[in-house]
Amino acid sequence: MMELQIELLLEIFRICINMAQTMRVSLAGFNTLTNTDPNNFSLFVDQSVDYILIKQKASGSVSVSGTTNVAHGLGYVSFCLAFVETSSGVFRKLFSSPIDGSGYWFEINSTNLALRNTSGNAKTFKYYIFYDVIV
Repeated sequence: MMELQIELLLEIFRICINMAQTMRVSLAGFNTLTNTDPNNFSLFVDQSVDYILIKQKASGSVSVSGTTNVAHGLGYVSFCLAFVETSSGVFRKLFSSPIDGSGYWFEINSTNLALRNTSGNAKTFKYYIFYDVIV
């Protein structure tokens, strides 16, 4: 009886090892269970091909003194990341409101990403705008 249980556990273990592990988040209107085209996903992780696909709308680097608007035109508030160069080659992640008193932050709405700098000195900002809906 014990040998049969061990054999069964070993077979289950072999099946689990041979199964491809995936994680998928589809874009609106696509079924994650039946769709196989990676272009229809905002996140596509597939162990069998070993890659991650994250949909990005735009990215760039701009010098900001005051406010600089970056148009994305998505029609919704999307996920974004923004960074400011605090010293040569050193970038710091920004928040979406001026909570730390540094004078650097960003705001995003359905049409624009606004990069804000109230420090008095022009700074280099880097930004990444993704297709993922936040609100």
